[in-house]
Amino acid sequence: MFNFSSKTYVGKEYKVSDFLTQINATKDVKQDAKKIKSIMFKNVINAQSLNAVEDKDYRNIYVILISLKERKIPKLFVEELDKNILFHTYYIFDYNNEISTMIAYKEIGTTAKIGSKYYIRDFHKQNNIDIPSVNSVKDIYKFILGYEVGIVPRATETPSEYITRVKAINKLNFQISKTESAIIYETQPKKKFEYNERLRKYKKELVELMRVED
Repeated sequence: MFNFSSKTYVGKEYKVSDFLTQINATKDVKQDAKKIKSIMFKNVINAQSLNAVEDKDYRNIYVILISLKERKIPKLFVEELDKNILFHTYYIFDYNNEISTMIAYKEIGTTAKIGSKYYIRDFHKQNNIDIPSVNSVKDIYKFILGYEVGIVPRATETPSEYITRVKAINKLNFQISKTESAIIYETQPKKKFEYNERLRKYKKELVELMRVED
């Protein structure tokens, strides 16, 4: 778990039923929520707690700790809840002294738009991870995304630009895998040559996308 500053600690618990009412939960969402023991808004990271300049696009990150009755992520419930929280979010699940995490890139406007897939880390023993010295909510959000996605962010890119690059990397990895398979089974020399040329192009693009600026 990240070592967030004590200035960000809130530790406010809520009833699961309160959220179910707020999001007009369907039968399936209510069933999924039965996995939950308690919900706590553990940390709120904002400009005030960081002693930083306010950013209208990245005002708050809610770190939400969900204690579970069983070793299963209530993904359906969380996805529905996330649409109704007009701030950036980071979910931590606790079960039997193990934790799992879940995050998706969000764009906050008059509504919350989920701008990426949800990245979910398997249950594991808790380890303490230091937050680098940053001076904005945006940079902490980008750091958390980078840790959970597993691709190092560039210092100069915004969280939105980072996720766009991640999607491009994932697309290229798929194209590389598909092309490598095609090369294996292709019997025509001319077609195999074309596939190899395409593969070299994809790999060159991937190297550039994976590059991390100094």
